[in-house]
Amino acid sequence: MAYPHFPNTQMVVKVNPTLKIWWRDIEKNRGLEASELLGGLTALISVESDRYLIKALLQFWDSERLVFKFKDFELTPTIEEIGGFLGLPYKEQEMIVPHKPTPRSFLKQMGMRHNPDLLCLKEGWISLEFLYARFGDEEGYENFSREFACSSAKWEKYRLNAFAVALLGSLVFPMERGKIHSSLSYVVRMLARGGKTIVPMILAEIIRALTKCTRGKRYFEGCNFLLQLWAVEHFYQRANMVDIIRGSMGNKIINHASRMKYFVSPVGTEDWFVYLKERSASQIQWKYYWLKPRRAIIRGNELYFIELIGLNGVQPYAPLRVLRQSHRHKPTIIIPTNY
Repeated sequence: MAYPHFPNTQMVVKVNPTLKIWWRDIEKNRGLEASELLGGLTALISVESDRYLIKALLQFWDSERLVFKFKDFELTPTIEEIGGFLGLPYKEQEMIVPHKPTPRSFLKQMGMRHNPDLLCLKEGWISLEFLYARFGDEEGYENFSREFACSSAKWEKYRLNAFAVALLGSLVFPMERGKIHSSLSYVVRMLARGGKTIVPMILAEIIRALTKCTRGKRYFEGCNFLLQLWAVEHFYQRANMVDIIRGSMGNKIINHASRMKYFVSPVGTEDWFVYLKERSASQIQWKYYWLKPRRAIIRGNELYFIELIGLNGVQPYAPLRVLRQSHRHKPTIIIPTNY
């Protein structure tokens, strides 16, 4: 078989050890609060990356129709599936409109004084090491007290938000060379207030990353860990009861491994490409049976696309082409375009 050219697309492959250490401390002391804020996102820390699957998937992405096109079927990640994996609400929730903060406003949102020497903030990013030293370390306030504009008691409250910024910036909305997007401080603040959803934003950036990488961008700036889980769950055909028994309760990312227990995964980009190319519509898992049946969000008014608000701008989303993923062949709900 003649293989296509596989670009050397870069992505998150390993979780930064500092983030793992930080999560162990958070899980022990504020695990419930973290779960309420981030849902199943914290479980991404334990996912093992398969970058070969992502590189193979890119060969099947149709950047015009915003779907993966295979032998005789199409697939695309849906809001319902992403929300189901993460255990986060998305219906009757407002999408977050991100704001790029000035260096001063970013630091203020983190309870810190203005620091003109932090040139990285002028470029729109901060480092994980900076955040961990000041908020992850138990002695962070004492070690950097001159940098804070808040009391030690208030600093304790900022620590969880700082971890959320670090997690989202490292694994969900990653930038090249481990940089963390400064806009995430505002996103986390909005999440903490309640009534807002991050699910459309996550999906928007996955779709955007797929399109950009198929057009030559070197770094995948979407959540490749989540895309990987989504794909494997669809391409491993199994009895419905497996999903019901092993996926009905608990964190869907954590119990993903038990659902995939007997899946023999292809090894390497070429093997994955052949595997995906040979699958037919009768050989995949169309519906996640661990996902509670709900009316699907299909389209806005009479428009083909829904416009999702991503971290880096508006992104079209086309679920109307893949109704079979929810066992539907006709639209069941029309939502307003300002969803």
